[in-house]
Amino acid sequence: MTSSAPASIAWLIIGFGAAAAVLRLVLLHDRSRPSERQVTYALISAVVAALLRERAVQNVLADAGLLSVRFTRQLGTTFIVLTFAPLIVLAGSWSERWSEQASARYRRMSLTVWCAAVVSMVLMLLLGSHARVLGQYIDRTEGWQTVAYFAFFSIWCAATGVLIVSASVRELRAGQLRPSHRLTYALIVLVGGWALEEAVSIFVSAVCAATGTGHAFVDFRFRANENNFVYMIGLGSLAAGARVATEITRRLGVDSAARTVRQMTPMWRDLVTVCVEIPRLSHSDPGMNPRRRMHRMTVEIRDALLVLGRFAAPLPADVPAAAAEAVQIARALHRKAGGAEPGSYVRLHASAPGRDIIDEARTLRRIARHWTSAQTYLDSPQLDGAR
Repeated sequence: MTSSAPASIAWLIIGFGAAAAVLRLVLLHDRSRPSERQVTYALISAVVAALLRERAVQNVLADAGLLSVRFTRQLGTTFIVLTFAPLIVLAGSWSERWSEQASARYRRMSLTVWCAAVVSMVLMLLLGSHARVLGQYIDRTEGWQTVAYFAFFSIWCAATGVLIVSASVRELRAGQLRPSHRLTYALIVLVGGWALEEAVSIFVSAVCAATGTGHAFVDFRFRANENNFVYMIGLGSLAAGARVATEITRRLGVDSAARTVRQMTPMWRDLVTVCVEIPRLSHSDPGMNPRRRMHRMTVEIRDALLVLGRFAAPLPADVPAAAAEAVQIARALHRKAGGAEPGSYVRLHASAPGRDIIDEARTLRRIARHWTSAQTYLDSPQLDGAR
């Protein structure tokens, strides 16, 4: 195929996709999980496919005597098939059967899929020789070769759709997902459904073209094939580039986890210093990444709040509502540091169960914003009366 998208838009998308792929290789490849690498491989294959579909690239290769325009058009389609291979490996790794923890099994599955994709590419190019000799787009060429050519494409497209839909539905049915995760899986289901529709409609179009029937549908499918792919690359590049942006912010120390650690540190330091019962492990590993440190600090703060429940008074009413929880914790900490005797247990709201670690970190970060100002309420009359 030859892309019919406006050249300025197509090259902008291809350039962004190529930049995202290079950054993923430089920043993520060595330290990322195998599943992250599959995303990088899929993006690289898709960018190459998009390049080979551009008329300018086809003409340059032909003028240089490297590849004919007809061959380059078909080669671009085969690279789309190569894009499906890492996506299938990625979706397969979500399943318990092909878990990445079983590294040998994962490697065998990955090698099998990649080899099958390369073999499919070679067979497609051989089947496409019939259309190249006739000087026609294979999408419009009559003959059994057209059906066989697009059968390979449709099988790969459908397999990708089935795997990602089934894996996403399985996770959605399992439940206990955060709203953002439910939305992500719902979007993946839509993308998988789209892939299934593409697989079926492209194969039907190939059958019509091969038998010389359904010309209107063949024309519609031909125009869609020419126009859609580069925009799909744009969406995929945005998704793949988001991980790069996250890694860059992490390295600069401005990611959400690093900001949360900095904001919680004063409160955390005061709590673990007084509550010596709590193991202080957050800073025992100098190489701990911010996200893991945030999780560890959250656990330690919550453990300290459970200890302080024996020294806590009810939520104060004499301070601004936004700072009430910080003042309540600060007063409990002040009592314990001053040697007060433990009393009846008062559950501090920040230590209440029923939330996951992300919600807890957000709650503690909100309280930590008022930790410094909470110290000004330690000598209030209400505190002296309570003591």
